[in-house]
Amino acid sequence: MKSLYELTGTSNTASWIPEDAYADLILEASVCYGQLSGVITAIDYDLKACQGATIQIRYIGARTAQGPISEWGCLSEASSTFGTYPITVKQYGDYDKLSDFSILKTCGPLKDRILNEMAKGLAKKRDSEIWTALKNASAGYTATLAHAWSAGVVTDSCCFDAVDLYNKIVYLYKQMQGNAYNPDVVIMHPTVAAHLYYKDNGNIPIVQNIMPLVKFDNAGQLVSIGPLKVIESCVATSGTTVSGATLAIVIDSSRAIGEAWGKRPTFSEFYDNVCNVYKETVWMYWGTAAMDTNAIGRIRNP
Repeated sequence: MKSLYELTGTSNTASWIPEDAYADLILEASVCYGQLSGVITAIDYDLKACQGATIQIRYIGARTAQGPISEWGCLSEASSTFGTYPITVKQYGDYDKLSDFSILKTCGPLKDRILNEMAKGLAKKRDSEIWTALKNASAGYTATLAHAWSAGVVTDSCCFDAVDLYNKIVYLYKQMQGNAYNPDVVIMHPTVAAHLYYKDNGNIPIVQNIMPLVKFDNAGQLVSIGPLKVIESCVATSGTTVSGATLAIVIDSSRAIGEAWGKRPTFSEFYDNVCNVYKETVWMYWGTAAMDTNAIGRIRNP
């Protein structure tokens, strides 16, 4: 009988041994998307062909009743104010080139995964553009933090930054409400929201003891501050010490911002038989703009 050392081993069969094994799981790219577009916009309009590239959202100003009027008094003529908020549709897209030979050699749904990431990229772009439009709008209300924050850093011994942020959110909410608006959403980056998760001596977030309007779900995720839904989005401004940076935005989502479509994301494939490649493209025609700026309140660094 042959000894163990005389048997055929892996050094002999190396050419038949695969270098790697592939699991069924495919990790998608880490992208935040779908939190703002189609969620917080007051209008989601589909533009038809032959209508140009800009839509106008009509509005009418509030009126003030007259009186009390004396027995022989008369009403005074007062005109209503009318106007529009424009939203301009622009082109966005993505493009990749994929050889047919690479499809043959590659394991897994290569093309499908590329198209999936293209769609996610466009969705993130829409969210990012919405945040930028809100941030750059001439907001009707501004609250300034006591001091600037570094991203994700909680430096106070108890919860000074958390209380400061909380107070500014409540201030904007009540200011807007006092002017007949109905704020319902506050948007901030997770590194800003981190201050509201602050724990004291390992107990539940201390903010729940001193700020009862702050609510967490059973998984410990911040979900609301009073009637305001909290959206933590990575497209928002991260905690930063930059002077004047907008760290949180409170809105009345029925009036603050709109979006319009000229074309929903449309994928196309062209096969170039000279080069043996597939050209994968996606286009969308889309736009966003702030509308009623008095429906927007921002919290900024000093």
